[in-house]
Amino acid sequence: MHIEKVSHLTLTYGISIIDFLAGIKKKPENVLSLGVVDPSQEIDIYSGFNMYIGQNQVQSFLLSQAQNDLQWIDFDHSFDLESLTPQEVAEMLYLGHAFTHLKSPFYYKLQNDFVYLTLPNGANKIYYRYLPSFYRVLSKSLTRHLTVAYREKRTFFLRKRIADFPETLVRQLLTLLIGGAVFDFGNIQIHGQELTVSLLTAPESVYQLKWHEPTMLIEKSSLVGNLKYNLTSRKWQLIVLSPEAFEDNLNF
Repeated sequence: MHIEKVSHLTLTYGISIIDFLAGIKKKPENVLSLGVVDPSQEIDIYSGFNMYIGQNQVQSFLLSQAQNDLQWIDFDHSFDLESLTPQEVAEMLYLGHAFTHLKSPFYYKLQNDFVYLTLPNGANKIYYRYLPSFYRVLSKSLTRHLTVAYREKRTFFLRKRIADFPETLVRQLLTLLIGGAVFDFGNIQIHGQELTVSLLTAPESVYQLKWHEPTMLIEKSSLVGNLKYNLTSRKWQLIVLSPEAFEDNLNF
């Protein structure tokens, strides 16, 4: 996981579209698909992209099992598409093809809050107009991953739902996330009522995550802390092992 504060983007592997929809407060009501055009779906005549109007259509499109390579941008109103210039359409085509922005990915005409890009290796690159929107998405994802990891280790039913990862702890992780971090749920440790997830700092190759196998990062990462969760108290805790990895935290 990697955050770029200036461009308001997150580069992640393991955060699903379900985590994203569970975490954001304002769900997209209209989207343009920046991927391959499907002639069986509605096409916007101004941009040439498939468009999905209304929350029901949008949710169906985003959650479709066939849509495992989502590339999309949201927009406010369909009549806003009429004012798009050829240059702006070209920029959005580039976003969907090269997975990066030429200019700002937030368009005044569209009033979009997100650009969501699935990369060739299954990682996701998401631009958030308001970066703090990501905090709740990460919270939902970490909670889900811990639930899944625990159930894979223990065959009996988890009696209580695991409490959401606190956003206050997300803020304590921000400096680490800017450099690149790995949450190793594959090696979760269970001691009585306490669950421990290793927190690692990723090597510089995190910037190459677009093309490389993301799970290879674990082998080259360094342990800097642990996330602990107590099943009885339902409390999360951050254990810092390398304070320098968490220093110089800025206001986000």
